[in-house]
Amino acid sequence: MAPHEKRGGRPFVVAKGVEFMSFLKETGIFYVGFLGPNFTWCNNQRGRDRVSKRLDRLLVNRKFLDFYVAIFVVHLTRHPSDHTPLKISFASRIDNKPRPFRFLNVWMTKPELLEVIRHAWGQEASGSPLRVLCSKLLATRRAIQVWNKQYFEHVFDAVREVEATVQRAEKAVDHDDSEAGQVKLRKAQAELCYALSIEKQYWSQKTRVKWFRSGDSNSRYFHAVVKQRRVQGMIHRIKKSNGDWVNTDAEIASKAITYCSNLFSGPLESASNMLHLILPLIIGEDNRMLEAVPSIEEIYQVVRVMEKDNATGPNGFMGKFYTFTWEVVAQDVYNAVLSFFCGVELPRFITSTSIVLLPKVLNPQDLSQFRPISLCNFFNKLLSRILADRVAGVLPKIIFPSSQGLLRAVIYLRTTC
Repeated sequence: MAPHEKRGGRPFVVAKGVEFMSFLKETGIFYVGFLGPNFTWCNNQRGRDRVSKRLDRLLVNRKFLDFYVAIFVVHLTRHPSDHTPLKISFASRIDNKPRPFRFLNVWMTKPELLEVIRHAWGQEASGSPLRVLCSKLLATRRAIQVWNKQYFEHVFDAVREVEATVQRAEKAVDHDDSEAGQVKLRKAQAELCYALSIEKQYWSQKTRVKWFRSGDSNSRYFHAVVKQRRVQGMIHRIKKSNGDWVNTDAEIASKAITYCSNLFSGPLESASNMLHLILPLIIGEDNRMLEAVPSIEEIYQVVRVMEKDNATGPNGFMGKFYTFTWEVVAQDVYNAVLSFFCGVELPRFITSTSIVLLPKVLNPQDLSQFRPISLCNFFNKLLSRILADRVAGVLPKIIFPSSQGLLRAVIYLRTTC
């Protein structure tokens, strides 16, 4: 399928790999992945005549992904055969834990959602502005979850029901091609288009695929991408420092917590003894600009330009929630930002993050081969973005011109992860 799956012999022919991947895409078949050695076949020759390839692999179709089981493949020792045995294991790790709350864009298609949020947000909350914001976000989350179960949870059932209605209308028109029958058919077809658009929005947000053209009917593709990611994103086993493997959920979780705790809790070295080496390049006017309390208009402009569909933090609210509900949440968001600029400590509900492990290499075996990505809550990123935009205004005074573009990009990336 790719050049890294072959070593030695004639050069890899890219056209053959493209043809095979096109076949997988058209037939809805997915490659599960593997753990262990990269190659599954070797001609057992020596020197320049030795050729190794990955010929053996496990493929599954969409129907298999509906069984909600995790599957993983281990490449075992290739001796004495020229082919590597594949050990296939199954585990029921998928969808067996509660899913965190995530604000879905598809909810905004319902006009009554804003009233649900307005009612929940209007409940009395006490404490500092930051505490009030956290309390109202929690109340709004609970209200949306209740509303979703009552009115919006069965989005896929709605598609099937409307499809059945269209089929009945088509049969009726076949027997009686009257104007009334045609009207019912067109109405059912319009309702089906609407239901399919809702389903497509749901799955496109789940996959975060941004290249599809507006109007494409890709719901089935998005659904398959989500399932494939769940299968391939599972960590089935991890190698310890002594070479032993752990493969239970509890052991893997314990190793991950220990690894990330050691990674992010190293000793801090003070640089206060080096402050005299830094030239005072920021004047009083710059300091006043950096510390000035932002206006509600400035905050709203920052909210508007920030990425609205990025992966959310633990509280589940993304940027699109704030733009959609700005008339409701604006004053409380503004008060919370003012509180932060006055030096109030941020509560854990805002500063907490979700750590996601992304593989650095194909088929990682130990935790050092994963890159931890921290998913911050949107309000936390909002504060960072306000500060980053202000710091960008004084960068020409404190760094060389050749480094300004790179440094600004680094600041932006660090404050929007």
